[in-house]
Amino acid sequence: MLLKQTRYLLVVIFLLLVVLVVGCSNKESSTNGDNQEKAQNNEQKDKEPPKKDKSEEKELNTDVTPLPTSTNEIFTYPNGDLAGTSLYGSDETQKQLLKTMPKLPKNADKETVDLYFNNLVALYWSGFDDPATLVDKWELYSFGSPDIEDQRYQFKENYNVEIVLDASGSMAKTVNGKTQMELAKSAINNFLGALPDNAKVGLRVYGHKGSGSDSDKKLSCSSSDLVYEVAQYDSSKFKQALDPIQPVGWTPITLALEEAQKDLLKYPAENNNNIVFLVSDGIETCDGDPVAAAKKLSDSNISPILNVIGFNVDAEGQKQLKEVAKAADGIYSDISDQKQLDNEFKRIEEIAKRWEQWKKDSLREADAVKVERSFEALGFKNEWNDKEITLTNNLGGSITFLANSDYITKEQREALREKKNEFETFLDESGTEVEEYLSTMNEKSFEEMKKSINEKYNKN
Repeated sequence: MLLKQTRYLLVVIFLLLVVLVVGCSNKESSTNGDNQEKAQNNEQKDKEPPKKDKSEEKELNTDVTPLPTSTNEIFTYPNGDLAGTSLYGSDETQKQLLKTMPKLPKNADKETVDLYFNNLVALYWSGFDDPATLVDKWELYSFGSPDIEDQRYQFKENYNVEIVLDASGSMAKTVNGKTQMELAKSAINNFLGALPDNAKVGLRVYGHKGSGSDSDKKLSCSSSDLVYEVAQYDSSKFKQALDPIQPVGWTPITLALEEAQKDLLKYPAENNNNIVFLVSDGIETCDGDPVAAAKKLSDSNISPILNVIGFNVDAEGQKQLKEVAKAADGIYSDISDQKQLDNEFKRIEEIAKRWEQWKKDSLREADAVKVERSFEALGFKNEWNDKEITLTNNLGGSITFLANSDYITKEQREALREKKNEFETFLDESGTEVEEYLSTMNEKSFEEMKKSINEKYNKN
């Protein structure tokens, strides 16, 4: 019996030893396997390249339009994606800057630094009006002069102004804390409140229905309403018509111009001075042909003076809106804030006041016209300076911001600042050149001035 118990005990001990040996072996195998896997992972990590900063993955735009090197090239340089914006106090502009610009390699050569500066200029550029635009405005400002040949500028019995306002979604963009729509509304109210009582006004809006989505395109592209019919200005009724308008949809410029022509049909040019303002911040997005519509409007019996105002438009929008103005033998102005928009409306306000004086047989003398032209030339330089200051402030602020964000080195910062200063000097000298050139043309006829400008600045 004792022998059996002893044997049984030996068998149990043997089995326990087997279990312990196998367990240790498996644990050692598992540990070795884990260590081997970790070693392989570490080896794989060593082989993988380090992850790059997203800013280092971006590349400079090598197809950017070269910087202007002559006065004429200033007038043809396209607007940038951040035209009209200000870097200072704008987190959104700072974000856009960092999204656009890559980090400069620390060993970047001069050519790469120059290209970097070119990209910055192209980003913020907002169009400078050329001298031909000022002559157009001089001609407009000479409204009613007996020497002017264009019948549109001769005083008639009645005076009518229709504003065609963009209410597309992009008018919700902000400028110094206010939307472009809010700025436009304020400028329109200021303008109409200063018109003579017997002048008639109308307001047509477009793109104010639906949304910017594809599903709403048909609705939005068919939306253009005369919210205030052409009549004497009533501030209360006008406010009720304008205030509810919000920027929401697409941009049917063609439809709006076609409808504006119908609005003024009962005011033929033979006894009406008709003026149409087209305010837009972008191109036609509803598959229409606004250039053809503008030509048709100009050739109609109402024969209006078309003032096209590009409000913070990009290069593509700037190009199309200039063509719209040209097709109607009208005037194009590039603006980026409410002050500039107020100035464009103010010219028509002054004309309306002179029209009222004309009806009272109190026409201006020729000397007064000459003085006014001189002031306009001074205003041209002031507007030039405003755009130059905005651009160079943005460039300087961007260079500092990029340096503080470790996108450029201190040495690169200084090189870019030097280029900024050189470019600022170039812009200032070009503005002075144009101002002095215009002052020598004051007494010439409009046709002579336009011809001289085309020859000097090689404009088509």
